Amino acid sequence: MQKQLTRIFSAGFALIWGWVFLNSVLRWQHNGLAALAAGAVLGAVLFALARFVLPLLDQLPRRRFRLLLGAVLVLHGLALGWLGFLLAEVPIMDMNTVLQSLPDFLDDGIPQVWGGYYVTCNNNLGLALLLTGWYRLVGLFGITPDTEAGIYAGIVLNVLAIWLAVVLVCMLARRILHHNSGVALTFLLAAGFLPFVLWAPCFYSDTLSLPFGLLVLLCWNYYRAEKRRPVRIALLVAMGAAAFVGYAVKGSVAVILVALVIQLFLEKKPRQALAGALVLVVMFIGLNAGYRAWQHSGLLDFSVEDEIGFPIELWFAYGSTGDGNYNDPVCQAAKDLPTMADRRQMLRQFIIEQYSSRGPLEQLDFMTRKAVITWGDGLYDAQEFLATPLKSNWTHRFILEGQPGYMPMVYYCQAYQFLLMGLVLAGAVGAVRRARPGTLTLARVSVFGLMLFLSFWETKARYSFNFTPQLILLAAATLWRLARQRRIGRKN
Repeated sequence: MQKQLTRIFSAGFALIWGWVFLNSVLRWQHNGLAALAAGAVLGAVLFALARFVLPLLDQLPRRRFRLLLGAVLVLHGLALGWLGFLLAEVPIMDMNTVLQSLPDFLDDGIPQVWGGYYVTCNNNLGLALLLTGWYRLVGLFGITPDTEAGIYAGIVLNVLAIWLAVVLVCMLARRILHHNSGVALTFLLAAGFLPFVLWAPCFYSDTLSLPFGLLVLLCWNYYRAEKRRPVRIALLVAMGAAAFVGYAVKGSVAVILVALVIQLFLEKKPRQALAGALVLVVMFIGLNAGYRAWQHSGLLDFSVEDEIGFPIELWFAYGSTGDGNYNDPVCQAAKDLPTMADRRQMLRQFIIEQYSSRGPLEQLDFMTRKAVITWGDGLYDAQEFLATPLKSNWTHRFILEGQPGYMPMVYYCQAYQFLLMGLVLAGAVGAVRRARPGTLTLARVSVFGLMLFLSFWETKARYSFNFTPQLILLAAATLWRLARQRRIGRKN
C-alpha cells in the first residue's frame, strides 16, 4: 500500500512540477530556450564528471575522503564569507527595520520603540530574536548592529547559515547515496548554485532558516534506520523542535511538519505512524504555545493589535489577485478599517470574490503565473537586495543591472535553475517506477507542500529560497544515479 501511495504521489508531483518547469521556460522574460540549452550543457558537463571522474573518489577510504571534503568545505566557507563581504549592502525594507529594532532587544529584551512593528509583522519576531542572540555574542567584541561592523557581523552569521546548509546537504548525500562520488557531486551542485553567493550579504529569514528543514531531513534519515525506541522518540522530538525553530524564523518551514506526518503514513504501519505523528505535533504545538504565551506575557503590547494589526487573510488576499504579489490598494483598504474583525471580514470577502470571478482555465493560468514567479526565477529576487552597495567593487559589474556582467550572470543563474528543475522532474519520474519511500520522498513531499501553500499565499521568488537545498539534494541524487546506471550498464 505504501509503495502504491508513493507511486501515486510521485506521478502527481511529476505532472505538476513538469507543468511549472515547462511554463518557466516558455514564460521567462528573456530567452528561456537559450537558458534551457545552457542548462543542458551544464548538465552534460556534470554528468560527464559523475560518469568518468568522480567515481575515482570511491577508491579513497572514507576517512581520507572525509578529510579531503572537510578541507574543501572550509575553503568554500571562506570563499562565501569573502564574497559576502564584497557584496555587502545597505540593508533595505523589512531587513533594515529588523536591524534597527535590535538595540531595543539588546537593551532590556523588550522592543519598546519597535513593539508595534512586531505586533503587525509578528512573523519577523523569530528572526529578530535569532539576530539578538547573535549580536549579544558579537557584542562581547564591541560590535553593535547599528554600525558598519554590525552589518558585516550579520553577514558572518548569514554565511554560516548558508555554509551549514551545504554541509547538511553533503551529510544527507552520504546517508542516502553512500558513495564518495555521490557526496562530491552534491557538493559541486551546491557550490555552483550562485544564489547562495548572491544572498550571502542578506541576513534575512529566507537564508537564516535554511538549515532547519535540512536538520529535519537528517533526523528523519536516522529515524528510519534506528531500532531503539528511546532514540527514535528523541529523534521525533528533535524533528519537531527543529521544525518549530525554523518556523519561528520563517513560517513556511512549518510545511515540513505536515510532510513528516504524511511520510510517516507512507512508510510505517498505521499505529506506529499515528504514535510518531502525535509526538511530532505535540512537540511543535507545545513549543509554539509557549512561544505565543511568552509574547503575550509582556514581550509585546498586543493591546494595539486591534488598531494596527493585520489578519493572516491579508497575505492570502495578496495571493488571490494580480500577480499574487504585494497589493497596496488591498493593504490600504484593510488598514482603513477600525478593527481586526472588520479587516478579516473584508479580506475574506475579497478573496472569495477573486477566486469566484475566474473560470477553471483562468484559475489554472493564474496559478501557473504564480508558480513561475515562485519557482522559475534563477535569481530568487536577489537583485532586489543587491542594488544598494555598501562599498562598490568588482562584484558590482555583475550584480547591478546595466553593468557588463549582469546579463551573463542572469543567464547562468537561470540555466542552473532549469538544470535543477529538470533533474528534480527526472527524479520524480524515476520514483514512479521505483516507488521506494524514503528521505528523498520526504524532500519531494516538502517541496510539493510549499508549492501548494504558495499557490494561495503572497507570491515572491525568494519565498522558495529556503527549500533550494532540497532541490539540490533531489537533483544530485538523480544525476548521480543516472551516471551510475550507465556505468553499471556498460560493465554488464
